[in-house]
Amino acid sequence: MTDDRNPATIDRRRFLTVLGTTSAGGALALSGCSTDNVQKLVPYLVQSEDQVPGLATWYASTCTECPTGCGVHARTREGRAVKLEGNPEHPINQGKLCSRGQAALQGLYNPGRIKAPMARVADGSFQEIAWDDAIARLAGALGKAGGRVAVISGAGRGTFSDLLDDWTSALAGRLVRYETFDDAPQRAANREVFGTDQLATYDFGRARYIVSFGADFLDTWGASIENARGFARSHGFEEKDVAKFVFAAPRMNLTGLNADQWLPTRPGSEAALALAMANVLLAERGGGPVGLAGALAPYTPAMAERETGVPAGTIER
Repeated sequence: MTDDRNPATIDRRRFLTVLGTTSAGGALALSGCSTDNVQKLVPYLVQSEDQVPGLATWYASTCTECPTGCGVHARTREGRAVKLEGNPEHPINQGKLCSRGQAALQGLYNPGRIKAPMARVADGSFQEIAWDDAIARLAGALGKAGGRVAVISGAGRGTFSDLLDDWTSALAGRLVRYETFDDAPQRAANREVFGTDQLATYDFGRARYIVSFGADFLDTWGASIENARGFARSHGFEEKDVAKFVFAAPRMNLTGLNADQWLPTRPGSEAALALAMANVLLAERGGGPVGLAGALAPYTPAMAERETGVPAGTIER
């Protein structure tokens, strides 16, 4: 049985009714264009100064899909973001944007997103509550805290983090930022070797020989857009020597597809391969810090071959 009040199609009379009503500045319950529940068309009664109907408005912002923080330009129509593009003046991506950045717009319109405040109920599940109720609960909890307030945020630096900082400071609390453990080994290595607890920036554009041990730097590892621009300069044909690129990893991913040579390794064995190569280089060139040769001595090409599956002759070459 069909519901005559909610037709699946729209006829000429209904279309003209919608057109006339919206042009007059009213609101209409419209269901003919969709099989979903009845919705309302509400035109601009109080128009924003930044919005001109029919004309796009652009805003500069920062992509937060990964910690790189590429600059973006957001194109909006009538107050809705409809397209993201890279910011040509941003020093990292210089107008480019990866597929994750392009798809970030769907975070606004995904039907599975959280659309209202959620509260835990007795059985442990979450249920939607009204905004007034949520604000009242939060205000009550903050009033009882008496300055013992801490906000945990994974957002990078920016206006949102500044807002959280100002808000928690006003409550005599503190803001705690966290970072996933993905980059912790790099920070630890840089702290031990270079004395700084930071992540390195890789100048692929000036490299003549590139060896990657499982790092998918053209797709998901590090600042992929900045890496790709540098790699294109060093590995492209621009009337100069083309850099050699060797990729050692268990899987042929996007970065491996662009390599001159792919060395398939057993999962988790990349460290043994890197240490064996360092041992060969140190034996050929000499020097190095005190104790380095002894630390690398167990990592011979034969040992690395057993661990990784890469022939010892390839490692020595």
